[in-house]
Amino acid sequence: MKKVLLITHHETSNLGIISKILSKKYLITSIYYKNLKNLGSNELLGYSAYIFFGGKMSANSQSEVINNEFIFLKKLIKSNKLIIGICLGAQLIAKIYGSKIYKNKNNLVEIGYRKLDKINEKFFKNVSSMLQFHNEGITYNPHMSIYAKGRNFEIDAFKIKKKKIYGFQFHPEVNESMIKNWYSNLSSLKKGTDSLSKILLDHKKNCEKNYKWLSNFLYKVI
Repeated sequence: MKKVLLITHHETSNLGIISKILSKKYLITSIYYKNLKNLGSNELLGYSAYIFFGGKMSANSQSEVINNEFIFLKKLIKSNKLIIGICLGAQLIAKIYGSKIYKNKNNLVEIGYRKLDKINEKFFKNVSSMLQFHNEGITYNPHMSIYAKGRNFEIDAFKIKKKKIYGFQFHPEVNESMIKNWYSNLSSLKKGTDSLSKILLDHKKNCEKNYKWLSNFLYKVI
């Protein structure tokens, strides 16, 4: 049975629907990003796929733990591993390939369900909106195939050319409890933040289709 490693950026992370989807077909293990340095290379490289989740920290951080995560990611890339990055995870991948991670010039954030500005219609078949929950975005780099454009930020979804590497600025993995928890931890409601009631209503409208999309995507690529 294939093994999948989930890299989280919070010690008590809720893995959302991804763990539910993957546990049906794969062996899954999660690791807190600060603990990556404690595992040997052979152990870390022994998985079929790696999923990097989101977090509050920035891909522009100069911290030792983020630097260690970049080192680990570069090893995976060199080993031609399947990598999926969500939000911060996507930003880490993009930065390695030359993208800039930046804040909106008008200090806008994106928190709420937003319609996908699709470039690759086939890839996003039967889905229309995904949850955005970020205050930094990704610029284009020539190693990317763009799958969806951003609204307040440049890139929303991409694949690295000639690699099994995908990045999603949005959050396809969310469930209702995750949304409530993230929203309660917001330090302020900046421009671009939907009300919690609107987000939960939009989640009910989109969750079934998004679950099917994420299931199909994960089972296809892993």
